[in-house]
Amino acid sequence: MPLANKRITIGKIGGIYIVIDPSWFLIFILLTWSLAAGYFPSQVSDLKPLYYWAAGALASLGLFFSVILHELGHSFVAIKHGVPVKRIILFVFGGMSQLEGEPEDPKTEFYMAIVGPLISLILAGAFFLAGKAISPVDGFPLLKAFLGYLALVNFVLSVFNLFPGFPLDGGRVLRALLWHRSGDLLKATRIASEVGSGFGLALFLVGVFYVLLGNFAGLWYVLIGFFLRNAAIGNYQQTSFTSFLKEVKIEDVMTPDPVTVAPGVSLKEFVDGFILAHHHPAFPVMEGGRLRGLADVEMVKHVPKDMWGLKTVQDIYRPLNEVHAMSPLDAAADAMKLMLEKKTGRILVIKDEKLRGIVSRRDIMDYLTLKSNLFKSLS
Repeated sequence: MPLANKRITIGKIGGIYIVIDPSWFLIFILLTWSLAAGYFPSQVSDLKPLYYWAAGALASLGLFFSVILHELGHSFVAIKHGVPVKRIILFVFGGMSQLEGEPEDPKTEFYMAIVGPLISLILAGAFFLAGKAISPVDGFPLLKAFLGYLALVNFVLSVFNLFPGFPLDGGRVLRALLWHRSGDLLKATRIASEVGSGFGLALFLVGVFYVLLGNFAGLWYVLIGFFLRNAAIGNYQQTSFTSFLKEVKIEDVMTPDPVTVAPGVSLKEFVDGFILAHHHPAFPVMEGGRLRGLADVEMVKHVPKDMWGLKTVQDIYRPLNEVHAMSPLDAAADAMKLMLEKKTGRILVIKDEKLRGIVSRRDIMDYLTLKSNLFKSLS
């Protein structure tokens, strides 16, 4: 498994998993080094390097603890308003609450968005007051600098996130206001995403300018700008996708009465007479009119080719309890969500314990393409 996929779950708060992406360790190391080698020595001189490194590491952890509180604010408000939250992910650019749905109204969107920056602002004030309570002559100048840093970064986090560009919190506030005014979520998302994309592009260009001047700190602007621009575009595409699939049922997009295969068919015949003949990677397995499971090309790959004539579908198919299935009346958007979550390409469609069809990612994407082209031609 690639390292990028090896996320680490470090705990659970209020039913929400806290997960660390491997990229987080990169920013943690870089930030600790920057604070230990630059920021803290500039604030407090003549201390042993160990003190600076300890303060740098603790300040980095303090920042990401602040990010967790920021994201928990979003998450708890979302859950209160009926939007499930599975996990919070810490990664190179901060944190992200992984919502299991979208808010149903602009009021919920507004509350979900604004609470994060408010929490960061409260944290900034708390750290600032704590730092002010320490007198310079108390003998704790490094602690004062530590608290001052956390006050500063939380203030910056709050202000930065309030910029009115999607997917930043301020962009979600803007989307909520536009949504409330127009009643059109897709239009509101498009405008907020365009602002966010423009902001990301501006950061990217500023970063390039700094790099050309020899200031390689501009690389952070380049990376953040690139991330924000792509996130804005991706979020709009996701909202468009959900909007197009609204009210669409699986029965509207599935392949009805799919070709099936019997468990006694040899793997050679299965490959030649089914996979290659029909150009499909998977087939429901039927025996005596009863659905048994699903056979696919991935399972065939585990059998040596010289054994294909001796092995049968019975030896490789996945039984029903290992296959994802849904009802024809379930939402197509839920089917796509399940396929993405479970990393599967297709779902069996079953009603009254009988096979009604099969739906794949391609079925849904083809439907979206046709519907999108139809709307364009009529506009």
